[in-house]
Amino acid sequence: MNTNSIAFLGGDKRSLFAADCFLRLGFEVYLAGFDRLESLGGLVLTDMKTALLSADIIVLPITGIKGNIIPCYFSDKELNINKDTFNNKLVFMGKGDTLRSMCPSAGIYDLLGREDFAVANAQPTAEGAVQVAMENYEDTILGSRCLVIGYGRIGRILSKMLKALNADVDVATRSAEKAEYIRADGNVPVNMTELLTLGGYDIVFNTVPAVVIDKKLLRRSDSDTLIVDLASAPGGVDFDAAESLGFTAIPALSLPGKCSPAAAGRIISDTILTVLGEEYSWKKQA
Repeated sequence: MNTNSIAFLGGDKRSLFAADCFLRLGFEVYLAGFDRLESLGGLVLTDMKTALLSADIIVLPITGIKGNIIPCYFSDKELNINKDTFNNKLVFMGKGDTLRSMCPSAGIYDLLGREDFAVANAQPTAEGAVQVAMENYEDTILGSRCLVIGYGRIGRILSKMLKALNADVDVATRSAEKAEYIRADGNVPVNMTELLTLGGYDIVFNTVPAVVIDKKLLRRSDSDTLIVDLASAPGGVDFDAAESLGFTAIPALSLPGKCSPAAAGRIISDTILTVLGEEYSWKKQA
């Protein structure tokens, strides 16, 4: 296993920044699915066949694959895969369930399933959420009334960030234990089961991956409230109902890749290096 060569197949700006991190560490770095780019310094732009022949470590987009197609945001051509594409390769991606069933001989690592990756990624996600709110809210965050639904990794960092911007922050949770942490952070806990309206809030951020902002709740609420949904599929908002009732409700997915791709790329590279160190004894060359 050659742990000093790596290939990035498809992806967005995060992949480019992650690739640059590996280049700086002395890796041979190959990129396939980036045909719109002309030159990237020491990064080798090539086709998928050459990349697979040259590297045993493969990085796919965090967003995952679509059927047998790797998303390529810097190419008009598709990268197609089959059951033999990644034989005996180490493959890093967001979630690998589909690929794992398709390519059983590959060693697939789910970055999104790692706690270190998830915690690190929560910071740029929270910053991106604040950016989305600032771009769509016509007043200042300072002095605004904000509700954060959910107190997981993102919810906790986001609520602290809003508090630091001098917003009045409530956090909705079903957990009595988390309610005490919310109080300790200087914010106000709200029992999720008692949340009957969004009225009185200027901005609502949802982090719960279930439809908690449904038609019934929206009908009881003020359509002037801005809603930012950070939850992964199926999302946390009934967007059809929100639109029909006049709400501005924004699905804000993949924020690290959109708002802070350099930081997101470093998080990807750091996590891969951690795995290589833990399982393959990789060490930085002197």
